[in-house]
Amino acid sequence: MTEVADMLQASPATVRRDIAELEEQCLVERTWGGVQLHREMDDPFQEALARRGASKQRIGAAAAALIPDGATVILDIGTTAHYVALAMEAKDVTVLTASLPTFEHFRSTHRADIVLLGGRWSEQYQCLTGVQVSDALARQHADLAFLGCSGISDSGRVRDTSYAQSDVKRAIRAASTKAHLLADADKFPGKGGNSPFDIDELDGIITDAAQLAPTLAERCALHNIEIRTV
Repeated sequence: MTEVADMLQASPATVRRDIAELEEQCLVERTWGGVQLHREMDDPFQEALARRGASKQRIGAAAAALIPDGATVILDIGTTAHYVALAMEAKDVTVLTASLPTFEHFRSTHRADIVLLGGRWSEQYQCLTGVQVSDALARQHADLAFLGCSGISDSGRVRDTSYAQSDVKRAIRAASTKAHLLADADKFPGKGGNSPFDIDELDGIITDAAQLAPTLAERCALHNIEIRTV
């Protein structure tokens, strides 16, 4: 970062702040001791919402069925987690989320008490993001969390294209008693050079994939991770 600051004739603090903003917009990614243009981009929220919509709807319905009345739930950003919101029927539920579409759904339907986790606005992901979200989660606790991802490797690494979102996912996991990963068949192995954690940190995976790679299935069995296929 010092070299970048010298080249731009700017202070290190300004460079770090500008890089953080570009990173949250998925325009750059951090490397060891530096930064580079982002090589992987997720589709905008509205485009991704329709892609594999039937699969995501089934996954969302299966996840919603796990939510008991009176629970406190964290819903990740992303389209598959949004389908959980659309399918929820449990009563007296509190939902924590940084997703604006999910917030708007519950605001208009009055089907849950909603806590919007504040942070920096991301137009691409239609969410609030950054360290502010992670800091807010550090003061919360939920019974259940439902997480999205950009991929799951055969070795069991959960993958994400966003460094900033990887931090948020770690904070979601730390703030919840149980956490389930939502992953349609395209997420095996998917993409993403960042990883919030291994699947060992999860309690379950909900997917429409007909079968998982043998090494991944074995690791899930070893760590008692429940696989729900829809």
